[in-house]
Amino acid sequence: MGFFGGVFKALGFESETKVKKNKKSTKATYKLNSDKYSRTNQIDGVPVYYPENLEQLVEFVEFVKNKKAIIISLQDCDKEMEVRINDYVRGFIKGSNSKIVNLDENKLFLLLPEGMEIEE
Repeated sequence: MGFFGGVFKALGFESETKVKKNKKSTKATYKLNSDKYSRTNQIDGVPVYYPENLEQLVEFVEFVKNKKAIIISLQDCDKEMEVRINDYVRGFIKGSNSKIVNLDENKLFLLLPEGMEIEE
């Protein structure tokens, strides 16, 4: 409340109650479906991309190079392609000083450009 808040309250002035804002969570609401036509386009305003091969992934990480956060979903990839994409993304992150946040057990990744942070 503070000193002046106590003085104002003693004089009969009601102080405004402050509403605490909740910090944003790193957890996103999302739904992974096997149906290709019901893919999520965005999660909390961040675009979601579904690479099916390494050539598409190279195009998608260009967004991170251009200082835009993206989400990569591996829901439609077979196991071998998941490993290759995961290796590529981890190498890209290390080489570009970007960050990666695992949103779902090795199926959904948030890629953050250098200098961009998320609130926890």
